[in-house]
Amino acid sequence: MSESARIAVRGKTVRPRQFRCVVAIVALLLAFTFALALATPAPSMAQTDETPAPATGQQTTPDATPTATAEPIPNTTTNSAPSPRIESPGNGQFISSNRTTVSGSKAADQEIQLLSPRGGDPLCIVDDSSTSWSCGNVYLPNGPNITLRVVVTGVPSLSDDIAVAVLGAPTVLGGLTGLESNGWVRGTGHPQATVTASLPNDATCASQVDGSGAWACLFSGTLTNGSQDVTASQTSTFSNPSTSNASAPVTIVFDITAPDAPIVTAPSAGTQVPVAGTQYTGTGETGATVTVFAGAYSVCSAPVTAGTWTCSAGGVAAGSYSVIAVQKDDAGNVGPGSAPLSVSYVAETTAAPTPSESAPATPPVTPTPSVAASPPPDGSVAVPGAPPQSSQPSQPSPSAAPGTNAPDPEAAEPKRNGKAASVFPGQWNDPTRFAAAIGPTGSDSPFLWLQAGLLAVGALLLIAVPLRMLAGTISRTRGGRPLRALPSFAGRNRVREEFEVAPTINPNRWLRGGAALLAAATFVMLSGPVVDQPAYLRLLVAVVIGLVLVNAVAILVPLWWSSRVLRQNATATFLPRYLLIIAAAAIASRMFDVHPALLFGLLGSITLSATTDASGQDGAQPTGAQRGQLAAVRVGALTAFAVLAWSLGSLLPGATDFTTSLAAETINTIVLAAIGSAVLILVPIGHTSGRRILAWSPPLWAGLTVITCGMLFAALAPVIEQLENDGTGMTLWIAAATFASLCASAWVWQRFVTPTQR
Repeated sequence: MSESARIAVRGKTVRPRQFRCVVAIVALLLAFTFALALATPAPSMAQTDETPAPATGQQTTPDATPTATAEPIPNTTTNSAPSPRIESPGNGQFISSNRTTVSGSKAADQEIQLLSPRGGDPLCIVDDSSTSWSCGNVYLPNGPNITLRVVVTGVPSLSDDIAVAVLGAPTVLGGLTGLESNGWVRGTGHPQATVTASLPNDATCASQVDGSGAWACLFSGTLTNGSQDVTASQTSTFSNPSTSNASAPVTIVFDITAPDAPIVTAPSAGTQVPVAGTQYTGTGETGATVTVFAGAYSVCSAPVTAGTWTCSAGGVAAGSYSVIAVQKDDAGNVGPGSAPLSVSYVAETTAAPTPSESAPATPPVTPTPSVAASPPPDGSVAVPGAPPQSSQPSQPSPSAAPGTNAPDPEAAEPKRNGKAASVFPGQWNDPTRFAAAIGPTGSDSPFLWLQAGLLAVGALLLIAVPLRMLAGTISRTRGGRPLRALPSFAGRNRVREEFEVAPTINPNRWLRGGAALLAAATFVMLSGPVVDQPAYLRLLVAVVIGLVLVNAVAILVPLWWSSRVLRQNATATFLPRYLLIIAAAAIASRMFDVHPALLFGLLGSITLSATTDASGQDGAQPTGAQRGQLAAVRVGALTAFAVLAWSLGSLLPGATDFTTSLAAETINTIVLAAIGSAVLILVPIGHTSGRRILAWSPPLWAGLTVITCGMLFAALAPVIEQLENDGTGMTLWIAAATFASLCASAWVWQRFVTPTQR
């Protein structure tokens, strides 16, 4: 550092890097503050809807007259005509059906409209000479405070409105997979409500509706085989003690009898089969599904047709195993296992092993027959010989298995289809949102990439170029001072010479770098949902690795280029303001649910300095062409690294365990951080790399902008598709075109009109 960069304070010096140390530590504290704030789950919409209604009247059926309702106060207006009124239902009344009749009074020859609480078209329009009106069979959504409003057509001031609480009947969809059930029933209802399902013999079961609106419960006790009608009603916090009307009955065929054990006819006991694969055949109950196990391996499954079944598979390691088959009927009942058969699996390239040379045979295990009153409803097949589980699960989810009395093969088996299964399911091995494949990898059509390229050209013409025009206009207006990419958010209110004691904080540069890296990784991880699971500690490790690699490429490649090609001195500079960009990108991705997230991962920049001669004196200053070339190398290195990581990610297997999940999360972090960083530093304002490249070679800057933006839009393909589906895409195009027009107008005015007025 030159002497001009040091500030003398009573014989001591204060270096700018000390200020950077403080900024890095403050950024670390801010990172953990954001972690606590963003990781705290916000109350769901279902919970906010459960607030009590302002006033609850007597429970009535849709067409019943309320026993006690408050008279609505007529609206005062300057018009001579009276306002229409809603007289039924009454204000604050509870309605136990989503279909009801709304009626009231109006002036003769008035045309009135009953507005929908959800917006859109009116629920009904009444235009007659009567002084009363009625709208029958109108639909009202569930909720504690549903507003009904009636207005006179063309005169909005003539109106009346009330608020009612509505909770309609839930729905019954059937059993777990259809209209056959082993005791489980499922349906939909109001989130967080309690649904009670009933049979004609007054048997009931209850379940709470989850956040997605699904419920499932298990009938037990005196349930018998046969067809029975199932109805359901629900109650919520805003309706207690009242309940909704009962749903329409749905006929469900109950079958609680487990099927008999199937029979395996091939391979026979004592035979040798190749590990590459063989055919398994046998007999069973028509309509059931048979699953074959070889020891702990789940070999294959097949439906039973006309009393027989056949399936083929391999992947079993060499050795002797007990082959057992179990079957599950359409209702979800799992029967006992078949008689175990000892079968030897041998490699095709080796001779058949003798009994003394073969691997130790797994002791035959006779499966315990499934005779529980509530067999597994999720269709999972029990592992032969596995310990029994409770037959009464707690609050199942219909989207998954609502509880079983036998372990699921994927969760309980040590291996499945020849591959090791998860040892700690739901913990370290779970893939996170960062492990999902990014970009249009699922389509061979070039249209997605062509679309990304067109979007990149649009971003260049409507955002990047107009932004440069606006920055130039503001710079000329400010007397030639450039517009910085990020202004200074914290300034000095005292000159440096006023400090009586120089700051003494001077932490190690590795400590500063580690703190900044950890803060950046925390912000990046919080760009998506975070829950209290060990898998997110693995995600933090993956993000740290990805950011280290991205910054290494962004620093080492330009340093090598400046030394070997440009023959210039270059230094890496830590920029605390980059942490603000990282935090802003992560928070924006989280707030707007952008997935994959828009990430920025750089922590510093590369600066060229004057060369020194043999005597140590400063020599020639770097030229603008050299600065532009170095910036282009930096952007190109990030882009090439993103392409390499993206290609490698497409070759990796799916995220199924700790190793593959960690690899996928690291690869995706590299791709998103490298592409996002390249796009943002290409913005041609202030002293960014994009500004230097544009000043050196405008065609190269345009080409790099189109390439990096095209890769970014390809990575964000799911977001682009969602914007197109909900109509937001056209709004964004209009906003971009408006921004470009305003920037161009300001540039033309300052460039051509203002000089003529001077």
